[in-house]
This record gives sequence, structure tokens and C-alpha cells, in this order.
Amino acid sequence: MNDLLTMSVKEMRALIGKGELSPVDLLETHIKRVELVNPKLNALIEDRFDEARAEARAAQERLAGGARDLPPLFGVPCTIKDTFGVKGMRWAAGVWARRDKRADEDATTVARLKNAGAIIMGKTNIPEAAMWCETYNHVYGRTNNPYDLGRGCGGSSGGEGSIVAAGGSPFGLGADIGGSIRYPSAFNGVPGHKPTAMITPQTGHWPPAEGNLGRYNTMGPICRRVEDLDLVMKLLIGPDGKDPWTVDHEWTSPDRVNLSELKVYFYDYNGFAKCDDDVRRAVSMAAGALAADGVPVKYWRPEGVEKGVDIWQAGLSENPDPMTRILGDGEPIDLGREVLRFILRRSKITFPGLGAALIEKPGQLLAGRNKKFLDLAWDLREKMEARLGDNGVMLCPVFSKPAPKHTWIWLDVLGIGYSCIYNILGFPATIIPIFHREDGVPVSIQVVGARHKDHLTLAAAARLEKIFGGWRPIEKVG
Repeated sequence: MNDLLTMSVKEMRALIGKGELSPVDLLETHIKRVELVNPKLNALIEDRFDEARAEARAAQERLAGGARDLPPLFGVPCTIKDTFGVKGMRWAAGVWARRDKRADEDATTVARLKNAGAIIMGKTNIPEAAMWCETYNHVYGRTNNPYDLGRGCGGSSGGEGSIVAAGGSPFGLGADIGGSIRYPSAFNGVPGHKPTAMITPQTGHWPPAEGNLGRYNTMGPICRRVEDLDLVMKLLIGPDGKDPWTVDHEWTSPDRVNLSELKVYFYDYNGFAKCDDDVRRAVSMAAGALAADGVPVKYWRPEGVEKGVDIWQAGLSENPDPMTRILGDGEPIDLGREVLRFILRRSKITFPGLGAALIEKPGQLLAGRNKKFLDLAWDLREKMEARLGDNGVMLCPVFSKPAPKHTWIWLDVLGIGYSCIYNILGFPATIIPIFHREDGVPVSIQVVGARHKDHLTLAAAARLEKIFGGWRPIEKVG
């Protein structure tokens, strides 16, 4: 495989700055890779290759003119999840009613990447309305896992995880309200970061996280290397004057973390959804490797994590925008009619979309139950932060198993409790692959920290990447 397809963003940017790497060559190498792998993956759903080529040529001319003080992502190509608005591009978000929608302006996070010099190659596929952990919809179809085309790539940032893992994109922009960065990162064996709640603006993201949901939805990167997660995150954070939830909080570099002062806790079973042997092995390997480094490691399953799914559903019940309206892009669908059409195989709404709409109203009516689980969440957050302190992280599963076969994720759906709980708690989490099975499927874990301790989770993940190797380049997809 061409070295440019395995290189980190940080390495690319350094070579571009020295004049040793042409932005044009870098882009063309990745476009060729996308054209080779995407017919099998269906990860990139709309390209802007012509515009990207013009931007790469302009970057090359700027370099030839002796430009200095170049922005941090100057000349580096990337891809964007289809929940984000990219000016002039389609913005369906997997919803049939939005199939002809185009964005009038860039999402804030997209604009920040552009201002940092990144060159957007195109947009990537998601589940319908970003509401499921397997990527398929009636607008663009299904996206496959590059290690095994018969397996899912996760969701909702599934297209990003797939194309980054396949070497087609150096990094991608994702979003996570229940595991949507973490499942794709884990299933595709690439690093990803769900940041602390409310430090990244959501302006220009659809569906919008209305009301209190704005406390739980986060924007973050999926990359080839952990060092790139830090590089990109620094560019995404901070208020934009539009999103009412975003707070101004200083970003701490993981380079400042002294690993010898770290303390590590771990659990491989949340008391509700059992993990398979591969996932438990990955958690054990990660804990053992850090212990071998001399880091204090202790088993600890916080009381309350077994209620992860209940806590997450209670948090999502605060959504004032009904799913029936989201699926109709503002015009409520006739739910009974769509269910009948689905039975007759004539609906343009997926089963996960209909399911979310059907259970939404009963969930909102259980106000007392929801309050009970949110109170449990706030108590759990206080206890976990007290235990983790200023230098603690938690190693745990992302999901109950590695990437399932297509549609089989329904058999293990309760496994979402390992990740979605941390959206409600507001904790950061970094995904890192630990090993690959004999069939090539990656097995990953997440490193979780207390709020605003992103630097700790990134530093621990970087150490695990150095020990176990991290992302494994794929010579031939499937």
C-alpha cells in the first residue's frame, strides 16, 4: 500500500510544510484509493473531487509562493459525515424526505476544518436520521465493513469509520449521541474520540439535538492515529455564538500527561449485557499492558452502569422534536400508514426509524421513571468522578461484541449500554483497537475519563496504540 495511505495527518502536514509533499499528489492518491474501495464499501455517498482538486492546486501554488504560517491541516484531505451541512452538497442524512436537500452553508465544525486548511473530498453514509448503530438507509443503501464485507460498519458515523479504515480518508468528522463515533471506530478498528459534553458546537448538524438533548450530542474525529485525534479536536472546540449549549473550556494536550501518575480501572461486564470472549480478552489485554508499564490497575464496575440503556433512554426522552417529524423533515409522517407500508415492503423508512418513532411517545409518558434514571445518572457521575479524580481512566467495552454480521446487531442490541451511558454522564471516551481476530475483524475497547479529562483518555489510548499497534492497514478490502 502507498505510504501516503497509512501516514498520520500530523506526518502529512509536516511534510507539506517542508515542501516535501504536494497537496495535489496527496489528494490524488486518496481519490484513487476511494475509487478503488468505495464500490465495495459504499462509504462515500457524494464526492466533491473537482472542487477538492482545485483547492489542492491552490494550496500547491500557495506553497510555491513561499507562504508561511500555514494552518494546521493545510492541504490534508478528509471526509464528512452526512449529518453535517457542507455548503452546496446534498444533506439527506439518510432520510427519504430530505433526499433532494442541499446545505446553504457549512456546519460550524466543517467551517473550522476548512479554515484550518483541510480539503473535503466528500460526504459519508449514515443510518436513517443517524438513529441506529448499523449504517443503511433507503437513500444511499448499506455501508460495509472493510475487513469483512458481510459485517456492519457501525453507526451512525459508519461511512466515516469504513472509509478511514480502508485508507481512503486520513480522517473524518463524526458525531456521537449514543455511541455514533465509538461503534464505527471500534467495528472498523480505527481510533475515534467522543469528547466531553458541550465543548463542540452543533450548529449545522441535522437532526438537531433540540432541548436538553444538546447536553448529550458531541462532535469528534475518526482518524488513523491517536495523535491525530488531539490535532483535530483542538480545532473543533469552543462556542460559535449560535449553539446555546457549547461552553468555553481550555483544551489540555495529552502530551502533558505523565503516564507514571495515571491510575486505571477496568470492567468487562456491566452487569446487564454480557460481552463475548474477544471483547473481554481485549479489555484484559489492555489492562494487563498498562499494569506491566507500572501503572496502578484495579478492577472496578461502578454501581449503576448496569442501567446504562435505561439512563440513555431517559435522557433521550427530553427530545421536544418528535421522531415522526424528523422522518418527514418537518412534516410529521402518518405512523400507522408507514407501518402498513413497511409490512407491504413499500415504505421508504427503515425498521430502526419506525421503531424509534413507535417507542418515543410511550417513553416520554414515563416521566417518573425517566426522572428516576436521570437522578441515578447524576449520582453515578458524582461517584465516578470522585473515584477517577484528576488522573484516573476507565477501560471498558464499546459494545458487547466486535462488528456483527449485517442485521445481526439486533440480537445484541442491549450492548449499546456500554457506550450510550457516557453520553448522558458527559464523559469523554477514546476508542483504540487492541487486536484483530484470525478472520481479520478488529477488537477494540474504549478509554473513558471524567469530564474535561480528554487528555487522559487520549494519552492512555496513545500508549495502548504503541503497545498493540493500533489501526491495521488493509491491502485489499474484504
